[in-house]
Amino acid sequence: MNSLSIAVIGPYKSGKSTLVNKLQQRKGFEGDVSFYSFKYGGKSITLMDTPGDMDAPTLISSVLCISDAIIFCVSPDIGVNAQVGELLVLADTVNIEQGIICITKADISTESDIDALKSKISAFTKGTHLENFDIVAIDINNDQNMADIRAKLSSLNYNESKIHKPFKLFIDNAFESKGMSIAVGNLASGSIAIHTEGTLCPSPLTKEVSINSIQINQEDVQKAEAGDRPGIGIKGVWPWDLPRGVEFRQKGSFKDVRNGKLSVTVNRLYKQEIRNESKLTLICNWQTATITLTNIVKEGETLKADFEADKNFCFDENDHLILINKDLPIRMLRVIGSVKIL
Repeated sequence: MNSLSIAVIGPYKSGKSTLVNKLQQRKGFEGDVSFYSFKYGGKSITLMDTPGDMDAPTLISSVLCISDAIIFCVSPDIGVNAQVGELLVLADTVNIEQGIICITKADISTESDIDALKSKISAFTKGTHLENFDIVAIDINNDQNMADIRAKLSSLNYNESKIHKPFKLFIDNAFESKGMSIAVGNLASGSIAIHTEGTLCPSPLTKEVSINSIQINQEDVQKAEAGDRPGIGIKGVWPWDLPRGVEFRQKGSFKDVRNGKLSVTVNRLYKQEIRNESKLTLICNWQTATITLTNIVKEGETLKADFEADKNFCFDENDHLILINKDLPIRMLRVIGSVKIL
């Protein structure tokens, strides 16, 4: 269906949520992340509006892990601050390769301020996956500006190859309806239909279930494809057994682990020493786990170690895994780097 999931990120008071409200036409689930959907130019687009404060690095990391693209909001009155830098590192770490950088509040900023900010952003993104993103100054009260942004979003690439991979649905909320649990989330790959059988994971939840119904934007449908945000009806499991972080995956298509060996590509800007017995946070989609590292070996920008997690997590070779040190002070870079389980 050419559906895209787009993370909307930016620092506090960057005008991020105001822009989202102007772009969206159909409101979805709201919480610490707000989901909005609209259709434009033959694409169905889900915007995921993230918190603007710096206290939620794990949450923003999760949203970026499950995103096809980003809208990165920066305003001239805030400029390129510590949070903008950390968000840039996060987006680069998960290999976000398409999106738009929006300079917000253009209607109350001078042309020289906007040009100066464009130059700073270009300098900061050089050498990253965001280097070639369009940098657009926008006035949210200008209808043509809003139409142009929607058109840019609808022109973003939809990776059709994802449809042919094993299905996986990243569940972020669930509720009860007509005797069934309805699990809602982003379908990251594959396709599902009514009666599709799969596995809820990770352990200890692991349970084989089948789909009884599918809804997209409150409409009953027979199937959903990669990029869609469906709600699926499941019998035999309670909504409270489906918290954020549970995934519905194709049987046999993933690994479910609690310990093992890993390799970390450490970001060159991360300057803190990583020692044996360090307790760090691993993010994989909506899943978070506290891991303890031992037998650390550092070779250049690569770190290899044994790990023990406080709980199981599931993944496949196409998932993005991030390691962060969320206990560092807000003004320090908390993003350590990308992870591969060996």
